[in-house]
Amino acid sequence: MSVIVGPALWQLANRFSLGEPALDGGGNTICKSGGGTIWIVAPASSEVSRSWYSRNDAVTTATNCTSATGWFVPNVSQLQNPGFGCRTYWDSYSSAHYWSSTCLTSSSSFRVSFVDGSADHHTNSITKCVRAFRCVIY
Repeated sequence: MSVIVGPALWQLANRFSLGEPALDGGGNTICKSGGGTIWIVAPASSEVSRSWYSRNDAVTTATNCTSATGWFVPNVSQLQNPGFGCRTYWDSYSSAHYWSSTCLTSSSSFRVSFVDGSADHHTNSITKCVRAFRCVIY
């Protein structure tokens, strides 16, 4: 997770609304928790379609696209909430399945449907969408 500190950060964090560009322009703010965490989804231009084994290409692409660091592929719970739950604040998304970072076995991992938010597991070798997230703590 990226940690941003500074005297004016609290005021800055409260000025950003959901769906607006993130603090440094690297993605869209999709969720702000009461505990001081801002969830950011990488821009649509950094979304990749990969097998689960190559899912971290989304992190590399998000870093190259935004120049921001701290990107990660969310686990299945994070991809469901805030990911799917706050999808209306993404700049765009696919109505297909997205890979999570959560594996079930060495050959099967969890994905989340962006039609209904359900999670299931599938063979790691198939190609699905992958989008990186990052968090800023204020």
